[in-house]
Amino acid sequence: MKKLNRILPLALAAIIGAGTLTACEKKENKPLDKERKEIKVGVCAGPYEDLFKDAIEPALKEKGYKIEYVQFSDYVQPNNALADKEIDVNLFQHSTYLKNFSTEHKLDLVHITEVPTAAMGVFSEKLKSIDDIKDGATVAIPNDDTNLSRALRVLAQTKIITLNPDVDPSVATVKDISENPKNLKFQEVSAEILPTVLDSVDIAVINGNYAIGAGLKLTDAIYNEVLGEGYFNVIAVRTEDKDSQFSKDITSIVHSDEFRKIVEDASKQYSAFGKPSGYND
Repeated sequence: MKKLNRILPLALAAIIGAGTLTACEKKENKPLDKERKEIKVGVCAGPYEDLFKDAIEPALKEKGYKIEYVQFSDYVQPNNALADKEIDVNLFQHSTYLKNFSTEHKLDLVHITEVPTAAMGVFSEKLKSIDDIKDGATVAIPNDDTNLSRALRVLAQTKIITLNPDVDPSVATVKDISENPKNLKFQEVSAEILPTVLDSVDIAVINGNYAIGAGLKLTDAIYNEVLGEGYFNVIAVRTEDKDSQFSKDITSIVHSDEFRKIVEDASKQYSAFGKPSGYND
């Protein structure tokens, strides 16, 4: 009996030890960062969803990723969803908007790379040229702060208005127009519905993605924005994920020859997009 009492603890210890070893082996064999192999991408319907699908997704799939797209109808939800971990990345905004939105809403978001971007365009169903704008014409512009100031800078590029040089152009409003020789009247509306008001205004300054999404061609604009630093669209992630493997993989794909080959295909809409600095790196 004493012998049996000595054997039982040894046997029990062996069983526990084996169980511990098995658990360790399972943990070691579990795929690292498994959830990040299933990436949810936030997009607004239009060319940037297409760009991700055409030029980024195929290479990600080759690396073993599974991609799911979550569509949003405005410029507010995608960043909130990213911060709330409802999605893993988003592609719809330029870096200035991301910075301003994140600061205003206290979100810890960052961009990992810029992508070729459809410039803002001045569109009209009534006019053939900027020079045709008449006195008192109605101009539709976005009503969100970042794109409103951007639209004003586009109009300033055309020389039909002048912005106050003492004001930071990135936060300019209609009140900061110092010269308006044609007495233009400004109508502020949501960026996503600007294409729908073209028939009721003389000109509208429309984000490239919304223009394309509405069936407008960038080449049909009576003026196309000259893109500057901070206004190329970006792929954004939570700051905690900026050095993750999926962020590194996305960045390397965007700077690959295969990505550039797709973007520069003359049969695709992206060939007319503005290219950010570092595009060829």
